[in-house]
Amino acid sequence: MHGGQGSSELAVYVLSRVALPLARRLAAQLAVSPWQLLPTSSNSITSKATIASAQIYAPARFCPKDALPFTSLPALLAQTYSFFAGHAFIGAAGIAVRCLASLLIHKSVDAPVLVLDTAGQYVISLLSGHWGGGNALARHVASLLQATPVITTASDGIDDGRVLALDLLLRQAGLRPIDWECLPHVQGMLLEGEHLPLWDPCHVVPEHPGIYRVGDEEDMFFPTEQAEMICPVLAAHWKRLRAHPQVLRIAVPWLFLGVGCRRHVNSDLLYDAVCNMLKHHDLEPLAVAGVATVNEKVQEPAIRTLAERMNVPILGFAAETLVSCITPHPSAAAGQRFGLQDFSVCEAAAMMAAELHGKKIRLLVPKSVVSRQITMAVAIADRGSV
Repeated sequence: MHGGQGSSELAVYVLSRVALPLARRLAAQLAVSPWQLLPTSSNSITSKATIASAQIYAPARFCPKDALPFTSLPALLAQTYSFFAGHAFIGAAGIAVRCLASLLIHKSVDAPVLVLDTAGQYVISLLSGHWGGGNALARHVASLLQATPVITTASDGIDDGRVLALDLLLRQAGLRPIDWECLPHVQGMLLEGEHLPLWDPCHVVPEHPGIYRVGDEEDMFFPTEQAEMICPVLAAHWKRLRAHPQVLRIAVPWLFLGVGCRRHVNSDLLYDAVCNMLKHHDLEPLAVAGVATVNEKVQEPAIRTLAERMNVPILGFAAETLVSCITPHPSAAAGQRFGLQDFSVCEAAAMMAAELHGKKIRLLVPKSVVSRQITMAVAIADRGSV
């Protein structure tokens, strides 16, 4: 979910007194008809983006009781931008652009932003139209207000964006672009009618009229020194693929990281250990779909920080559930800690998390121990040929 990870509200910024009735109308309509942006593929376990209500902000000089006052819009946005699931400005688009400019991070994490005219005739999708769901949100808000949505992304002018918008296609499939800087160029090639080669041995990228598959052989992307690389423009896998200036790499989030640790372990130590382990085993960090552990460790600061830095959810399991999972490296210490037979927290948690999301699973990386404080393992939720 973009913007505030836990927020289900739309921040509505009223820039003039005459905009207040429209803001109230929008808030009332959202309460009746919430907006949800849901992945259309079971490949994704990303939290659904939901906006079910609105918080109205208005200048202090005329702020009514049903809104919150502000004296400086830039100062307010510095506080609210990362909290809310989306933002809507009722007023001039130029004001929104100038106030938001210094807060923008990247299209992969920025929240959707809308701009509405005070008469409620138009709803402009200003930011994060595809990946953040801004275009879909604009259409929803426009339908609530009987207004006209204004969508300016190029691919949405063709077939309503349902086919040619590559980033939206990937998002709906639960896939994650790695080389964002390549995305505009690749999207431009599709818009110009080119047909692009795709290497997708996991068979997860949806069919697209501008994409053709070039085979599943690993030599296509992992050639020997003697073999010439057949370079696809798109390449999707859960492995760490080598960078290429003309390739858009796509992460397939099938990996689940199981973690166990001592209390108050250093957050940087845990994060570095995970990164080093993934690199050592040639696994793509963006292919990690979740961090799994025993319930008693879900609130451990280092594990929560790890999940936040990797932008994935934490999945907790009861020790009594984990002990039922057969793993290659059960721990006597874990068994003693919970008064159970020997079991592996990291291996069992990784496998059980994968089992929730895959047709078949396997332990990809068995337990490794770092500094006698951290245990890690990786399981894969296999949904096809890999």
